Amino acid sequence: MRSQFDEKRVTHPETQLASFFAKYEPATAKLGRALRAKLRARLPGLNEIVYENQAALVITYSPNENGYDGLCSIALYPDRVSLFFGRGAQLSKSDPNKLLQGRGKTVRHVALTSVADFDRAEIEVLMAAALKLANLRLDASANVSVLLEAESQKQRARRATNAARPASRRRTGKSRR
Repeated sequence: MRSQFDEKRVTHPETQLASFFAKYEPATAKLGRALRAKLRARLPGLNEIVYENQAALVITYSPNENGYDGLCSIALYPDRVSLFFGRGAQLSKSDPNKLLQGRGKTVRHVALTSVADFDRAEIEVLMAAALKLANLRLDASANVSVLLEAESQKQRARRATNAARPASRRRTGKSRR
């Protein structure tokens, strides 16, 4: 049986996600919440995997519990919001308007400044092509989860572990020679 202390420590994913959105400027947070609602409606049956770190809030839509298998993601940064496609490099044939940005081997993104940007026909073409490429069937009756991946907690734990090591054994990010 859980104690009252344990109950206070357990945070509902939606409550935690709301606190993540609250860290952004109101306009950015509003756009992020609206895009999340659009993606949930467009991608029924996919899990939402949430990563929050110092650089961004990322919500990935995946058929399983692995973010790297995600079809797409929205990322909120302090100055912008982007829609990422996990296999974006392969979508270039489906992008005659050259909306996809980035030069990575796999991931590409589209900058979004409003919800209307997401509703553009070109974005729908990319979404449909991404679904086809992933060979996914969307199932509105599937059990879905909001999974919080506490990147900031993992980073704090690593820093605490590193600080507890003797100075001669600490990792500094530089290779030893």
